Amino acid sequence: MSDGAIRHPQAIERVTGVRTSLACGALAAAVQAAVIVPFLGRYGWDRDELYFVSASRRPTWGYVDFPPAAAWIAWLVRAVAGDSLVALRFASTAAVLVSVVLVALTARELGGGWGAQTVAALAWGLSPYALGAGSIFHPTWFDLLCWVALLYVVLLVFTRGEPRLWLLAGAVAGVGLEVKYTIAFLLVALLVALVLSPGRRVLRTRWPWLGLAIALGITLPNLLWEAQHGWPSIHFFSSQNAKTAGDTPPLSYVAGQLFLGAGLVLAVVGVVWLWRRPHLRTLALVLPVVTLLFLVERGRAYYPLPADAVAVAAGTVALSAWLRAGGKRRLAVLVPLIGLWAAALVLVAPVVLPVRSTASMVRSGIWKQNFYKDEIGWPELAAETARAWERLPGAERADGAVVARNYGEASALEHYGPALGLPEVLSGHLSWQYWRPARLPQRFALLVGFAPSDLALLCRSWSTLATIDNRWHLGNEERSPTGSSGSSGADARFPAPKARGSRPARPGGAPRA
Repeated sequence: MSDGAIRHPQAIERVTGVRTSLACGALAAAVQAAVIVPFLGRYGWDRDELYFVSASRRPTWGYVDFPPAAAWIAWLVRAVAGDSLVALRFASTAAVLVSVVLVALTARELGGGWGAQTVAALAWGLSPYALGAGSIFHPTWFDLLCWVALLYVVLLVFTRGEPRLWLLAGAVAGVGLEVKYTIAFLLVALLVALVLSPGRRVLRTRWPWLGLAIALGITLPNLLWEAQHGWPSIHFFSSQNAKTAGDTPPLSYVAGQLFLGAGLVLAVVGVVWLWRRPHLRTLALVLPVVTLLFLVERGRAYYPLPADAVAVAAGTVALSAWLRAGGKRRLAVLVPLIGLWAAALVLVAPVVLPVRSTASMVRSGIWKQNFYKDEIGWPELAAETARAWERLPGAERADGAVVARNYGEASALEHYGPALGLPEVLSGHLSWQYWRPARLPQRFALLVGFAPSDLALLCRSWSTLATIDNRWHLGNEERSPTGSSGSSGADARFPAPKARGSRPARPGGAPRA
């Protein structure tokens, strides 16, 4: 047996071939796609999606509030399909579809037959959490895929006794760190789980440490970018942590685990099943440890959910074996499980998947519970800004600029603005601070999204030009700005001293982590 392998008394027999498992996973993925794909285009561009598109126009090795992979993926999508919202969201959906296939392969590796593999993949793919992939392009979904892939490779290490697979695990972890930094919590949880389980012996070998070196090597370009720019992501996330903690009190965090639907029950069963097998105890510990880490850190409720993938597969394998051993009478236990899954789907689906029409969504008030409100009103904002720009005297337009208060407004104006005759948009918010020209000779500005208190500090004089609304009169962050104009001496913090612009009802915030 190779160096560092985990020796265990009973090997798990894989009862199907790889092709059968891939077919099971593909079937479940097709079902998930059938649910998600019809709604990919609703309700419109989200502020974060517009931001990632803006970042994709400036591909580099780092950004203030997210690692570079999301921007590079958006760049690739735009290179193939242009500025297509459906294509962009399908990229997120594809990541989750691949994770569904990996769950089927995980169930195979744990000894499940084709039925258990299919059910595990369906339980994962049709959970309210996974269905959310169709509602927004976001690093969250590529992060999910990296977590599931990493845990699958670690499972292979223990079931096949091949420590060299730690090198592959390191490569997956490195890609994950370029997608979303939250995978670092999974790596910490994995280390804790190894120390607390029989798997600790592998830490005395070189393989996991070589895997860690590979992960750091892949992340190195991003780390160099951070160092060159003064570690802006550290400053951002330290300030963002208070907001995240306020949004997710402990009880909400615990309740948020229900977004796994019936998969949560399977995950609990799976953790017990894994714990009873000494060579798999590391994986049994990873889920509770990473869930506890995010609870203590006050992270969002969905952060640890990708770690449930192995446990869901294990729980399905355990349930399948239990049903086979007990005859038809035990099938009754499936009734509450299916009922829980159906109830969770009916109650939560409109929140995570845009199944309602825009009019129905607005009337229902669902937008108050999620990010749909951030997908409404961007064309109206750009159109009203363009009309305000046209009302400026020609001399001011010739010596002026458009300056947006936050990343959402700036990205929307960059997306819609050129077709409306707007000049290049500027902003000092988040990564936009690095995207403005080296020289800013303009003396006038049309300011979008600034409050009067900001304008009084920035401008010698200013006046209101326009009020921005959306066709649904939906009370989101961009509704009720008023256009203002003015002039002042130069201010080093902002690019233009004379301002005309608009202010929102409340100041722009940070993107969803």
